[in-house]
Amino acid sequence: MSELNEKQLAALARERAKIFTPGWFADLVSARLGFGDTFWLGLFGVMLFVVPAVVLIGGLLYAQAPGALRPFFRLVAGLYGLWTLGVLQALLRIGPRGGYPIAGLLLTAGLALSGLGTAVML
Repeated sequence: MSELNEKQLAALARERAKIFTPGWFADLVSARLGFGDTFWLGLFGVMLFVVPAVVLIGGLLYAQAPGALRPFFRLVAGLYGLWTLGVLQALLRIGPRGGYPIAGLLLTAGLALSGLGTAVML
C-alpha cells in the first residue's frame, strides 16, 4: 500500500471534517455516500453520540421521575427503529455488491425491526 502525499492527506482531512454535519446527514439519507460509510457511520457512528446521551438522560429520569423512564425508553427505541429504517432505505438505494453488503442489509433490517418491536412491546 502506498503512502498518501500531502495533497491527498489534505483532501482526506477536508472530507473527514464533513462527517456528522447537517449536510453529511442529508447525504447519508439521500444515498450519496458509499455503502460502507452509510452502514458503519450511519448505524454505529451516530450511536457514539446517542448512547451516552440516552444513558445520561435515563439516569436522571431514574433519579428524578422513575415513572417517565419507560415512556422515554419507548420513544428512544421507536426513534432508533425509524432512524435504522432511514439508513436501510439509503443502503437499498445504493445497492449491495457482494456477500458482506447483503449481510449488512439483513442486519440493518433486523435492527430496525428490533427497535420498532421494542418500542411497541416496552
